[in-house]
Amino acid sequence: MEVAEGDKARFSLKKLPMGYRFLPTDEELVVYYLINKAFYRPLPAEVIPDIREREFYSSPPSDLVMPFSGERQRFFFIHSDENFHGDLKRTTRIVGNGMGFWKLSGEGDPIYSPGDKNISAFKFQFTYFSGPPLAAKKTHWRMEEYRLPIDFYMKNDMKGEGLALGRIRRNKDYDSGF
Repeated sequence: MEVAEGDKARFSLKKLPMGYRFLPTDEELVVYYLINKAFYRPLPAEVIPDIREREFYSSPPSDLVMPFSGERQRFFFIHSDENFHGDLKRTTRIVGNGMGFWKLSGEGDPIYSPGDKNISAFKFQFTYFSGPPLAAKKTHWRMEEYRLPIDFYMKNDMKGEGLALGRIRRNKDYDSGF
């Protein structure tokens, strides 16, 4: 798949040194990236691009991940668009014009702050289904979405729940392209 020049510019970030891979734990993603991003503080590395929710859900996951270096996963800071998908707790998120959808698998799992028992974020897991809902087929694509708790925004006098960190990945057992 060819990546358009605009897409290359949009996703161009500082690269990690040769031989390094970005493989953070859930706690590292929340503490060093999501919370710092929410407070507009510098990040340890500029390796996660920003994307608007409307743009993120306009394409299937293969268009977001595959054009970049053959990796099996990709991270994004997803900024919500007011009234785009409505309630953040929705269990199904339509992609494009009904070409597929992300379906929530289970409940949000708490991620605890290092060193104490406070919840610092929630992790939601989604599975991608291709096709319209009545004829959908489960695919090998998974998404983990990390969100700060609502009380985080209230305690810190911040507006809304407008930021999520998403990790899209292909399952390892799937060899051919999608």
